[in-house]
Amino acid sequence: MKWIGSGVLLWLLLLPLPVAAGEASLWEFGLRGGMEATGSKENYKAGEVYLLRALPWRTDLAGGVLTARLDLGVGVLEADNDGGGWLAGGADLVWQLADGRVEIEGGFRPPWLVAHSYGSDDFGGGMQFSSHGGIAVHIDPVVISYRYQHTSNASIYDDNDGLDLHLFGVGARF
Repeated sequence: MKWIGSGVLLWLLLLPLPVAAGEASLWEFGLRGGMEATGSKENYKAGEVYLLRALPWRTDLAGGVLTARLDLGVGVLEADNDGGGWLAGGADLVWQLADGRVEIEGGFRPPWLVAHSYGSDDFGGGMQFSSHGGIAVHIDPVVISYRYQHTSNASIYDDNDGLDLHLFGVGARF
């Protein structure tokens, strides 16, 4: 299933669409927090400070606008008595619906985990791969968002427990 999402994202990035330079760049800064979705042996809680930077690429798509952005984050991850953090950076594709107040996003953000063992879960090592999909609602300048995020090491280490998270966010655009 994770390969389907990655394949769609790659296809959209390489799709030859008419492209126009976008309007002024847009920044978003905020906080996300949440918990594990399924499949983990431990009880995870996560928090993140994030920064998004809109890129000038944009094209009309299905009554809305498809855009791209950089996605950076610094997070904490806790499970029972174990804690650690991550640094992540990647890119998102964002489809803004016609009125611009609702966005549907998908992206890829490889994180580096500071700790890779949490109780009986072992992520194998620091280098991980993370993909996500979500939705955001804008009430200018506030943005309220939900993101489903999958993180694993794609079997580059012997252990590959993986982690799925539900993340809820509040941010501000400037």
